[in-house]
Amino acid sequence: MRTLNLAHRGFSGRYPENTLLAFEKAYEAGADGIELDVRMSKDGQAVIFHDETIDRLTSGTGKVNELTVKELQAIPITNPLQSDQKQQYIPTLKEYLSWVQGKALLTNIELKSKDELEDGLEMQVVSIIRQFDLEENLIISSFNSKYIQRVKHFMPSLKTALLLHSCTEKSIQLADDLNADYIHLKKGSLNPRNILMAKGFGLLINTWTVNEVDDLKTANRLGVNGIITDYPDRLKTIQADQIAAF
Repeated sequence: MRTLNLAHRGFSGRYPENTLLAFEKAYEAGADGIELDVRMSKDGQAVIFHDETIDRLTSGTGKVNELTVKELQAIPITNPLQSDQKQQYIPTLKEYLSWVQGKALLTNIELKSKDELEDGLEMQVVSIIRQFDLEENLIISSFNSKYIQRVKHFMPSLKTALLLHSCTEKSIQLADDLNADYIHLKKGSLNPRNILMAKGFGLLINTWTVNEVDDLKTANRLGVNGIITDYPDRLKTIQADQIAAF
């Protein structure tokens, strides 16, 4: 089994995160897949953005769910990594899926929300997915177990992943109870014991966010299913070198 190279928010180590530019550059760098974050706009559209507010990455201010798509896309991304590249804006999930269609890429869509009452995000995402023939190449992940439960209810064939800050038998059992396909382990929880425990429940394992060369080499040797990294080029080189060594 080859460990998949999953670009965290696209090629976010070198390009503005969660933008079409970062996704394109990850694809060009040879990533096997892309991890991205989705939130709901004020007018009920799924947009790709990590933070609760737009302040860190744009010249604007305010919460994503208090701005319409038109308002969000009128504010350019202001990231120092952008350098001389074309100006980037907050993309919608539909824009991303249109771009990725036809490409041999796995996509991990993380559902973001701190508000348990923010209903509809998972249904909006499932509805959009049904418009594209991409189900086999998608994973829906979240720290929110209710989202995982609802996605499996509305679209049982869709792969899901429970995100974990720490790995315990209780959290592994929860993932199994939710019929999740994966657990996503934080880098600090990645060790042979936890991998064995997860595999004992029949769960697949992706790990996040692994960037340093030594850590990438270790994660690759441990044989997880996927490594989520800001630097897909580094992992690509490590994997090529390890293959050459054999």
